[in-house]
Amino acid sequence: MMRLSIIIPVYNVAEYIEKCVYSLLKQDIPTEEYEIIIINDGSPDNSREVVMDLMKTVSNIVFIDQENGGVSMARNAGIGKAKGEFILPVDPDDYVLPNTLRNNLEYAEKNNLDVLYLSFEILNTAGKPVWHTDYAIQEKQVYRGVEGYFAGRGKGIRDPDRSWAILYRKAMLDQFGITYPKDVAYLEDGIFLAKIFAVAHQAGFSNRPFYQRTTRPGSATNSDLFFSEKAVSGFLQGITNLENFEAAQHVNQSGKLLLNHVKAKFLILPLGSCIGSNKKTEYKKLVTRLKELGHKKINTEGLRLGYKTLATVYNFSPALFYYFFPVSQKMKHLIA
Repeated sequence: MMRLSIIIPVYNVAEYIEKCVYSLLKQDIPTEEYEIIIINDGSPDNSREVVMDLMKTVSNIVFIDQENGGVSMARNAGIGKAKGEFILPVDPDDYVLPNTLRNNLEYAEKNNLDVLYLSFEILNTAGKPVWHTDYAIQEKQVYRGVEGYFAGRGKGIRDPDRSWAILYRKAMLDQFGITYPKDVAYLEDGIFLAKIFAVAHQAGFSNRPFYQRTTRPGSATNSDLFFSEKAVSGFLQGITNLENFEAAQHVNQSGKLLLNHVKAKFLILPLGSCIGSNKKTEYKKLVTRLKELGHKKINTEGLRLGYKTLATVYNFSPALFYYFFPVSQKMKHLIA
């Protein structure tokens, strides 16, 4: 029985991919019970050749070679090929600790989970730990539906919109046609997670050490990116993607409210980025553009406190929102 499909998109990571793959082989389940699906997304370096060499000695690699389409399309290709009961996205420059798959799989299977958040640790460029998740409280219970989404967020949480290092039940993805969105340049993982939790029944957390998240030079997020044309178009495309998903699937009321929360977030993010970078002219242009696209107001139904406050102020006056937003960062722990 194929219990697990690990999805690894590859692009310009030739120097990292071998370490990642070998970490996935040093595990406590038989190789015939899991597959490592590697998608070469038209990488211009020798990543393809590295994978081909690995396949000479690693029997459970499934290789997909495609033209460059971005990380979302690469992951979608991997999911479409997957045969495992669960899906596990892994980034090629990260790795996992030895003998950590079995306990996590057994926990997900035993508790009939649709989603299982796995712990991760962030390493700096020197390979030293700088932060790690703490799910000691969350792992004590199984969460219903959207509550699992918010249980993984809050004060001090890093990468709340990550989709890597999380187990997903493949049957759920297939049933609801859940895929990563196309043409969303930033935070595409957030769109994927929103769709997951809009329909998931049971979610859990594991506090066992598992995933090692590496930091590469030059990989830090630049806030200016969030109001670039590429980013804004991507955020708006993300909202459309969620609207299409909601229309096509049988999403219950709590799921609809979660989707609305995320849609509001994707409207507020570029606005806040303009303000944070003191780009008042760009902010005014963005407000005008949002009005032209039918987003004069932000729907506040289902929004958690932080975002609901921001949306309410914006709906009252975009001009007031420009000055209110910096003050709102003091209640950042309320915004998930």
